[in-house]
Amino acid sequence: MSEQSQEKTHSKQLDTVLAKFHRLGFTNLTEIQKKAIPLIIQKKDALIIAPTGSGKTECSVIPVFSFLSSIHEKNKIKALYITPLRALNRDVFKRIIKYAELEGLSIEIRHGDTSQSARKKITDHPPDILITTPETLVILLTQEKMLNALSNLEWIIIDEIHDLLSNERGSQLSLSLERLQINAKNPITRIGLSATVGNSDDAAKFLVGTKRKYQIIRDNTIRKYDVEIKHINGTISDVADYIVEYLVNLNLDSSVLLFTNTRGEAEFLASVLREKAPISVELHHGSLSQQVREETEENLKSGKSRLVVCTSSLELGLDIGSVELVMHYGSPRQVSKFMQRIGRSKHNKHSSAKGLIITNNVDDELETKAILERINEGSIEDQLIHDGSLDVLAHHLVGLAMQLGEMTVGDALEIFKNSFLFRNLTLEDLTGVLELLDSNYLIFFDREKMTFRKTAKCYRYYFENLSTIPDILKFKVFDSVTKKIIGSLDQRFVGDFGDSGNIFVLRGSQWKIINVDESSLKVNVEPIRAGGITVPYWEGETIPVDYKTTSKVGRFRTKIRDGSLDLPDNVITQLDLPVIPDEKNVVVESVRGQGSIVIHSCFGTKINSTLATLLSSMLSSRTGLQVDARSDAYRIVLSSKGRIIEAQVRQILADTYDLYDIVTASLNGTHNVSWRTWNVAKKFGVVGRGAVYEKKSARFLFERYFKTPLVKEALRELFHDKYDLEKTKQVLSEINSNSVQIHWLEQNKFSKLAEPILDHTTKYYSSPTSIDKGILDLVKTRLFKTSHRFICARCGKWERVVKTNEIENMPVCPYCKARQITTTFYSDHDLAKIIQKKAAGKKITADENHRFSRAWKAASLLENFGKIALIVLSGYGVGVDTASRILRNMVDEETLYRQIYEAERLYVTTRGFWD
Repeated sequence: MSEQSQEKTHSKQLDTVLAKFHRLGFTNLTEIQKKAIPLIIQKKDALIIAPTGSGKTECSVIPVFSFLSSIHEKNKIKALYITPLRALNRDVFKRIIKYAELEGLSIEIRHGDTSQSARKKITDHPPDILITTPETLVILLTQEKMLNALSNLEWIIIDEIHDLLSNERGSQLSLSLERLQINAKNPITRIGLSATVGNSDDAAKFLVGTKRKYQIIRDNTIRKYDVEIKHINGTISDVADYIVEYLVNLNLDSSVLLFTNTRGEAEFLASVLREKAPISVELHHGSLSQQVREETEENLKSGKSRLVVCTSSLELGLDIGSVELVMHYGSPRQVSKFMQRIGRSKHNKHSSAKGLIITNNVDDELETKAILERINEGSIEDQLIHDGSLDVLAHHLVGLAMQLGEMTVGDALEIFKNSFLFRNLTLEDLTGVLELLDSNYLIFFDREKMTFRKTAKCYRYYFENLSTIPDILKFKVFDSVTKKIIGSLDQRFVGDFGDSGNIFVLRGSQWKIINVDESSLKVNVEPIRAGGITVPYWEGETIPVDYKTTSKVGRFRTKIRDGSLDLPDNVITQLDLPVIPDEKNVVVESVRGQGSIVIHSCFGTKINSTLATLLSSMLSSRTGLQVDARSDAYRIVLSSKGRIIEAQVRQILADTYDLYDIVTASLNGTHNVSWRTWNVAKKFGVVGRGAVYEKKSARFLFERYFKTPLVKEALRELFHDKYDLEKTKQVLSEINSNSVQIHWLEQNKFSKLAEPILDHTTKYYSSPTSIDKGILDLVKTRLFKTSHRFICARCGKWERVVKTNEIENMPVCPYCKARQITTTFYSDHDLAKIIQKKAAGKKITADENHRFSRAWKAASLLENFGKIALIVLSGYGVGVDTASRILRNMVDEETLYRQIYEAERLYVTTRGFWD
């Protein structure tokens, strides 16, 4: 076709599509629609970037569906719409079905929650358009019927593409796109949609691969954000009080979202708010069941919800109806997170997004201001792509063998190098992965012919490893004092730190591990007095803060000190150092008589993590003492049994290094690398999917597979997620050239600004109280609230359920006037029948006789010791023999409660914890 006639055709198609827009009620096209539709009609691969509410979805699907209506081929999927979330699939379906039906096209959804009957329907009668997720697409690529249905595929639309860029789900999808292309008869046009992305060129290359041209179509409108920042000088409970007061005063008639950065914070805030708020409070995060999440989403759409506490699970473009206000506890950490979350309010691009950020520490206050400033500058973080993810490659090699049968290594290399994320893949890495798969019988690799094919074992491995997100088991944590669940620990933490006697921080308090019950996934703990070495428990991975944001925070600190930035007094007083740490000044606090130093460095999460690793490993090797390190976006803490000397630190920062070698060497044996190795081993099929993580086994795997792609991949992931070698080199260079200065301060105590890294409890409670007396008070309170079933031990006809605190004097049986009253669990309905059988002279079993004997012993204790015996028998796992011993040795009230608790503790340790 000549260029002129091609232009005529495109012009005609454009008129047709525009007419359809008008027929659907779009009187005026948005800026992005005007720019994108002509290019989509020309079948250009395109990345479309525009704010939420600007009509991105319509500008892609209406032209595409218009094309598809002219293709009259039954049982062939002509377009795929891929979203990162199952819930988004449902939303998109509801939104675009009318556009499909207008063109006479069929449309279906297929994801992990789709029923067997619906899957069969899709397989037997494939629709024109299929909406799916990256994980489900990986399944479709191994099914013969679905591959046949996808052979005429012409269009792929990927929604929320920014959410896939910086994680391995993106790597997985990029290889799936190449496998789709080799299955298709014609070139497939790819369209990506995103509201926020910093590195748009990388995003576009991720979308199209290495051999295609691309268009980036951008709506340059910057959405306005009407955001208030409120600093609360207190705990998370004080934050909850403020939220309740704020919402009551506002008296809004629509739903409000309250975002937090971790599930722990979401759970804690939701539980506190439910007690205090006069409105309904719901919870939404990824660990909740699908049913609970869908119910909350429906309540949001229908306007029934008033306050929903949520994590990142609601930040993507789900249709959640009208939200007038979005609140956020703490800083959102990133510009992109801020825009995604606060942007959920006033859900169209013409109205300002309305937000309230509530902080209770200085970092969050200034960080939020820095993020707002970056939004006004149009500065968004780059989403760092995964370059050559070898465990994802392994999974797709098995999939390729299932899809195509026997194939050559050279053909596989060519297919995968078409993906931008695998453009640097070498033959050596590819054969290394094949060797590893072959050693586990997941494929058969013929080294002479350089071919590979599937094995019988490959199917189970392939379908067990569809998700690139580690499958993390959770252990429930039981407080042995209050007998309550206080939270959960993931298996990584338990595997690394779960030895009896270890102390850790959870929910703002310190806990000592009594024992770990792996069979029931439970950790039994007790609270301890503040002090001693503690391992902080962090829930999930923290959201990294980048250098641009932290350097702005440094500049704000300097402005506060100069008086040119107005902030509340409680923020200003926390900047209590003679030199203010900023992007040009590193301040080190060394406290006399202590083996710890705090380095204030406004370099961001990954640079500080790299510097912390460098300093701890070099100091350890030079002093011969173990130096532990911890870091956040603004500070590093180094701890040792010996004194850390200024000259040593300055010397280390002045030297030059191969940072990769030093960080790699320092990772050997650490929990970070052990955990990564364990998860990568699962994804290579070396470890079974359901295996419980254990650090000794993980270390063995690290040593056993050190020179293989398994450990190479574990290290690559760690460097991708945790470290930034290039920017760290730049910072070290600036320190050496004196453009960044180091100020060493000898202090009598650490400053307020150092507290966040020294004290991980500040987000939950203001200060730990004396715990010994506290334990006994908590034990006493629980014992007094324990419910018992009183039964007459003589006749068994009288029974009554009571709580310990309701009894002053032991009752008398109203039927037989006996004083022998026994006690059992409030839910025990069998003991009375056993006593009645015995009283009637009927035969009872050996087990029934044992229970009868126990009942008489309990009755004897209650008759002789009264209420005190009842208190002792309220103890968890405290039997009549133990109770008898405690009562015989009773000296005073404090000793009594201490002995009851010791007995409970012994029971938990020796018997395990029974619900």
